[in-house]
Parts: sequence; structure tokens; C-alpha cells
Amino acid sequence: MQFTGKITKITPEELVGQNQIKKVTFVVEEPGEMEDYKRNSLAIDILGDKTDMIKEHKEWDEVTVSINFKHSEYNGRLYNRVNAWRIESADGSSAPAAAAADSDGGDDLPF
Repeated sequence: MQFTGKITKITPEELVGQNQIKKVTFVVEEPGEMEDYKRNSLAIDILGDKTDMIKEHKEWDEVTVSINFKHSEYNGRLYNRVNAWRIESADGSSAPAAAAADSDGGDDLPF
């Protein structure tokens, strides 16, 4: 399934779970002239090595995100998860995940 809209928030990368998997969550809001509270939006997770995909985009970029829905049950409650497996600019160009490194080979560390 795909969802198209503008990225309105990107959270910092975090390590989650027993295996310390990388995770980034970002919010995509559908375009339109409606008031903010009436627009559809999704909080979407990216896990593992795929977190590099979001580094090619910034807040307010218009994107098309390919997503999968999953659910889990914990203590008798059901939880939904929305995971991204591809992010493309809304114009159809796909950002290469391998291009995350700087042209000088730097690692973006502040020290």
C-alpha cells in the first residue's frame, strides 16, 4: 500500500528492543485544503538498515511511502504498526539509500 503526503515530523534515531534495532518514526500528512484536524496522517516506522532512507528527506518534503501494516497483542491489548519499506519523492524519484555518506567520506559525527 502507498500513502502520499508531506513529512511533518521526523524523530531522532533510537535503538529499540533486546537486539537494539535502529528505529526512526516520521509523520506523513495527506495534502489538501482541509483544516489540520481533518486531514489524515500516519506515524510510520522505519527499522534496521532501512532507517537510512529517511536521511534523504526532510520535514515538509512531499513523498510517497510504501507501507505494510502489522498488529501485535500484548497483555490482551491489540496494537497496530505501520512500517515503511520504500520512500520516494512525490515526483517519482527514489532516493538511493546508499547515498547517505558525505562526498568527503565523513560520518556526520560532531567530533
